[in-house]
Formats: sequence, structure tokens, C-alpha cells
Amino acid sequence: MTGCQKVVDLKLDNAASQIVIEANFTNIRSAQTVTISRSVPFSNTDNFPPVTGAKVTIQENKGITYSLTESTIPGTYTVNNVAGRPGSTYTLTVQADGKTYTAVSIMPQMVSFGPMTFGNDVFNKTSKAVSVHFADPPGITNQYHFVLYINGAQVKNIYVADDTFTDGSNVDIDLYQNDVNVKNGDQVIVDSQGIDRNIFYYWFSLSQQQGEGIGNGAAPSNPPSNISGGALGYFSAHTSVIQTSIVR
Repeated sequence: MTGCQKVVDLKLDNAASQIVIEANFTNIRSAQTVTISRSVPFSNTDNFPPVTGAKVTIQENKGITYSLTESTIPGTYTVNNVAGRPGSTYTLTVQADGKTYTAVSIMPQMVSFGPMTFGNDVFNKTSKAVSVHFADPPGITNQYHFVLYINGAQVKNIYVADDTFTDGSNVDIDLYQNDVNVKNGDQVIVDSQGIDRNIFYYWFSLSQQQGEGIGNGAAPSNPPSNISGGALGYFSAHTSVIQTSIVR
């Protein structure tokens, strides 16, 4: 008739530290950035040591090679005033700690997006739902990743979609938020990215872990990386359509 509790002491072995690469190359002419750090024990998630002194290049299949230089932020490598070209294949090469890591990503063709809209959030009556709208190109496999910002702060939710069931259709996607209330007067920015299949698997795997474990999602694990050589992370050559609106 009475409850009892038993303390379970989980013995979590700390894995060896690994290189973590987060690299994006977009069609928007700007500074293209690669960040390199080291993984840390599971119990220490707030401090990821930067990897300095690396050699970083991104090569287009048409022969152009971009050399990235380390910025004033340790572990952050950039090349300025560069834009990727949809349909091109890009190869990232990172040389760090005496090892070489490579990744290949194909930048998809552009997809046109209509204006975002705002409606009632069926899961949160005090918040607005942000919706994106686009026409999926017929006969072409497409994958999408959406990054949402509310009043300048990125929403933690991960939003991905593909056209397995919507090829050639007009598509409407609601971007619901777990921890943020969207209200009239808020500034909303959506970065709608066209991504290749490998990057879709990366973000989709992470999206399945948003429920944080048993009963609410998959147990935490490293997502499938497209980087060879034993590094964690990803390299994404993608198109980007950035839209800004005020909720009314």
C-alpha cells in the first residue's frame, strides 16, 4: 500500500573526445562559415572546446576552391562574399590534429516560397502558429529544413520535411513551438532551406530526439553524419530563402 523508491546509479562511460564539424554553404552571398570543436562527456554539455589551427577548404565540382581562414572567434573558419550555385556539388576538407575529414553535399535547385501566415496554434491556445507555403517541384526529390526565429532568438524545435507524399503539390507546413508563445507584434523570421538527402537524414534523426527520451521520443544518440574520417556533425550545401514578417 506504500510506494518505495530505489536509487539507480547509472554507470555512464565517457567516450573519447571527437572532432565536431558544423559547416554550411549557401546560395546567399555572404560569409560562409565552418565551426570546429571537440565533443565533451555526456555530463558536460555547456563547454565545447574549439579546434584552432585547422586547414579548411570547400571545393566546387566546377573547379573553384575556397580557402577558409580562422576568424577572431577560435574554432570558427570563414570565407567572405561568396555564394554557392544550386545544382553544384561541394566537397569540404578539414585537416586538424594530423587527420583529414571530408564531406560532400549537393546544393539543390531553388524552390519558391509564398508569404508566411499566422493562425491559431491547436496545441497552445495562447500562441500563434507560423505556417510556410510552397509549391513542391514535380518529379524531383526534395527535402526541406526550416529554421525559425522569434524576436531574434532561434526556436529550439527542429523542422524537416520531404516530398515523399507531396511531390508536385502545394504544401503548407505549420511550425509549432514547444517553449515560445508567438503573439501579435512579434517579429518572425523563417529560413527555408532546400537540403540534400544526407542532410535530411541528419536533421530528421535529431528531430526524433526532441521528445528527450523514453515516452517522448528516441533515446539521445549521435545523428548520422555525412563527414568521413570519424568526425561528428554535418556539411550542408543548401539553398536558403529567408522571410521576415510581423505577427498581426
